[in-house]
Order: sequence, then C-alpha cells, then structure tokens
Amino acid sequence: MSDEKRRNALNAGAVSTLGVAALGVVMMAPALGIYANLGLISAESGKVAPFVFVLALACTLPTALCYAMIAREIPSAGSAYTWLCEAINPIVGFWVGLLLLSTYLFCVVLQPILFSVFFNELLANLLHWEANYATSMLGVLVSTVIVACLAYPGIQISVKASMALAVIELSVVMALSCTILLKLFLQGHIEFGPFLPSQSLSGNRGLFQGLVFGLLSFVGFGVITTAAEETHSPRVVIPRVVVIACAFLGFYWALTSWSFCVVFPAEAWRNYVTKGINPVAVISRQYWRAGSIVVTVTAITAVLGSYLASIVGCARVAYAMGRDGTLPAFFGQLHSRYKVPWTAQHVAMVTTLGVAVLWCRWMGVYLAYEWWGSVVVFFAMVSNIFVNIGCAFFFFRFRPRRFSWFWHALLPLLGMGTSVLPLYHCFGADLWRQGWARGQSIIFFSFLVVSLATLYTIVLRVLKPEMLRRSSPGRNHEG
Repeated sequence: MSDEKRRNALNAGAVSTLGVAALGVVMMAPALGIYANLGLISAESGKVAPFVFVLALACTLPTALCYAMIAREIPSAGSAYTWLCEAINPIVGFWVGLLLLSTYLFCVVLQPILFSVFFNELLANLLHWEANYATSMLGVLVSTVIVACLAYPGIQISVKASMALAVIELSVVMALSCTILLKLFLQGHIEFGPFLPSQSLSGNRGLFQGLVFGLLSFVGFGVITTAAEETHSPRVVIPRVVVIACAFLGFYWALTSWSFCVVFPAEAWRNYVTKGINPVAVISRQYWRAGSIVVTVTAITAVLGSYLASIVGCARVAYAMGRDGTLPAFFGQLHSRYKVPWTAQHVAMVTTLGVAVLWCRWMGVYLAYEWWGSVVVFFAMVSNIFVNIGCAFFFFRFRPRRFSWFWHALLPLLGMGTSVLPLYHCFGADLWRQGWARGQSIIFFSFLVVSLATLYTIVLRVLKPEMLRRSSPGRNHEG
C-alpha cells in the first residue's frame, strides 16, 4: 500500500467484536422499536405487534444471511455498493450504492426528528414547557451537537458510546415490560391474542401497514458491514454479528411488546397516534408514574445511539464512493488525526438540520417521523432486493466450487420475495389513498430520488466511463 493510500485508509483493527455488535444493536435501537415504532405498528395492526415483529424478522433474516455470506468474502466500508460493483457490474453497483447511501442519509434525518419527540416530553415533565416548533428545533440542534462530539473524534469513541447505550436500552425496556406484565398477571389480564395474526385490527391490510414500522426497526443491521475495514477479523466477526443481532432483537421486541399491547384496546392506539400522542409514553406514565422520566431519558439516549450509528454508516459508504471517484473526491478524504470521513459527516448533518426544520414545520414532529420512517423502509427494501441478487451472482460467478443451490439461490430468492412483498402491499394504492401529506408525497419523493440516482449514474457513465469500468476484485478475494 502506498503512503498516500495508507494516510487515507480507515483505522484498521480499531473496533472489537463486542464493539461491532454494540454498533449494530444501537443502530437498530432496542428501545426505539418499542418507544417509537410500537405505537405506529399498533395504530395500523391493533394489538398484534408481537406477531408483526416476528413477521418483520422473517422478512429480514434471509437478507441478513445474504449480507453475512457476501460480507465474509468482501469486507468493505462500502458495504453493498462495493459488493454489487464486483458481483454484477460497476454500473448496477454504483446505482444501488446511491440508494444505499440515501437509505443511511434518511436514517440520519430520522433521528433528530425522533429525538425532538422525546425531548419535548422531557421538557414537559421537568419544566412544564408546552411542546411547540421552537422546542422541537432546540431538540434537533441539541441532538446534532451531542452526536457530532461523539462521532468526529474517531470510531473508537462512537463504539464505546454505543456499548454503554445498548446496555441501558435493553435493561430499561425489559424492566418496564416486566413491570406491566406482572401487574397484568396479578389482575388476570394476560392474553395471547397479540401473537395471533387473526387478531389484526384491519385484517391483512393492517398487518402489512404495521409491517412498515416493524421493518423500520430492523433497517439498521446493514451498518454493521460498513465497519469491516475497522474491525478485527472482519471475515469472521461481521457475518456472525449481522445474523445474531437481527435474531436477538427480533425476539426481544416480540417479547417486550407483548405486555404493552394488552394495556389498551386496539382502537385506542390509532386514536393516540392520530392526535400526535405517543401511546407508549402514556403507558409508561400509567405504570411507572414519576419513574416514567427514566423511560423518556432512555428513549433520548436510544435516539442518540441510533443517530451516532447512522452517521457512522452514512459517512463510510460516502467515503468508499468518494475514494473510488464515483462521488466527488472530498467525500473520500479522512481527517489526518482521527481517520474518520469528516466531510461526509459534515454534509450529512447539515442536510439533516435543513430537512428537520422544513418537515417539522410542515407536519409536526411525530408525523414527520412517520413520514421519513416510511421513506427509509422503501429504500431499505429496494437495497435489500439487490443485495440478494448480488449474493447469488457473486457466488455463481466467482465461487462456483462453493456455490450452493440452497444458500446462494433459494435463500436469496426468499430474501427478494420478503422484500418485494412489503413494497407491493405498503407502497402502492393504499399509501396513495392516504392523501398528499401522509401518502402521495412519500411516493413522489421516493420516485424522485430513484430518478435522480438513475440520472446521475447515466451522466457518470457518459462523462467518466473509466469510473464505471473497473475490473472485479471479487476474483482476488477468495476466502
């Protein structure tokens, strides 16, 4: 490796196995699966959120296994962007890379908006301040400053913060869930209907609408693969952590959401969400009274953890593309001391601040989170489809002796199916009928981003054909 490349390389071996696991868990945010997404799931599906979480895990696991298999062969900060350039061709890889980068960027946008939801609640509990646009913007600014202080000095700081936040989240959510379950048991109100799909509020339609936010809880697992160039033994660590994190959190959410779902009648969840009220916050006050402030603080720290992990993933995909020359070269530059892609982080945070200002003014904070959550799921599902295709292509082309019809054909096909199905049911006619603000604008925006990514790919192919004509290093990565 030349001196120039060494100076501009990520800090290899900086992250331990436990650190990578913490980064993935925090990105998927155990607390937010309950505090933020449970209300939106139950507003559509009623009391069957535990089943929705299991269904979301079933949809996610085939793709997670494909991520794991190909990450073992090509450990790269570019994640699916690098893999697909090598597995299929650079044009497809670059186009999907733009969509993957968009996914992570929209995950970044999502976090300060959600932070404001809980920040407003904290101000109301402590200072009796009424939530308004000004307090929401204060929350956006506070969260961004805190995350910048953690993300900019290097990935070691980010990982240490992630480990602490993961432990806090898992413990508090489980404690609250057990408290509710114990009280319901003593009152004789335990029921198992939440695990039965037949109990869905609006039948299959309600299940699939709720599935959007079940899938949103899993979206972040891919960030684990972006730490490959900074991880000890990435060919072993990354694949294991991807699969274990998804499986563990899927069952964790199904179990902890059970007690919450029994508290309210099915229709009550939708009523709360329509009014912009987080129903889980209402439940926490009901069962922990003054102690509910612990839940709010945990939610705030969970958002900060997810915000931090989102920045890590977004910046590293942008870095990989800038390093290759497919994005402007400044994205591929690292800070000389901390070895992190500062410029990419600057762009992501400035974009986030601008978007949060506009969307919170337009829709209000909680509905703005719902809007961006739907967008994130759309792009995550599209990216997942191509990762599954890329896994099959890679092993067929470059690992023919190890090609397995089950692992490298049937499993990717299943992963594609479980990604296409939510797209078909959740982003079609039903979403369009929800009107401009909560439906049509999401479809229009998603189409616009895909169109711009396609246009940029075509322009790059014409103006810089050498950038999309590189050889496939997949031949040289035999594991």
